[in-house]
Amino acid sequence: MTRSNLYITLTNGEAIICVADSSSAPELGYIVESLLLPLLSHNDADAELALLGEHCVLNELRTSATYRYEINLQSKTVAFFDEMYFFKTDIFRRGENLTPRYTAYQVCIIKIS
Repeated sequence: MTRSNLYITLTNGEAIICVADSSSAPELGYIVESLLLPLLSHNDADAELALLGEHCVLNELRTSATYRYEINLQSKTVAFFDEMYFFKTDIFRRGENLTPRYTAYQVCIIKIS
C-alpha cells in the first residue's frame, strides 16, 4: 500500500490537506479513477469535501507518505511528486516531480474509454 499526502485548493479557494491511505500510485488506477477524476469534475466545494471524506483522512498528513499530490480544483490541475519528510526539522518537502507518471496514466484511460 502506498500513501499520499494531498494538498488541495477547493473551488471556493479554501486550502485543505488530507492523506489517501489506499493505493495511491497513479499506475494502480484507484486514486485516479475513484478520487481524482471525480473530484476534478465537481464545481462545488461541499461536494468536493464529501468525496474527499469518503476516500481520505482530512486535516492530517503522514510522515510515511510516499507521494504528494498538489490539486487545484479552481484551475483543474494535478501535480504529482515524491513526498519527503525530515524528522529532525518536522517539515514536509516536495521531492522529484513525477507528474508525467500521472498524466501518462490519465492519457491511457482516455484512449481506452
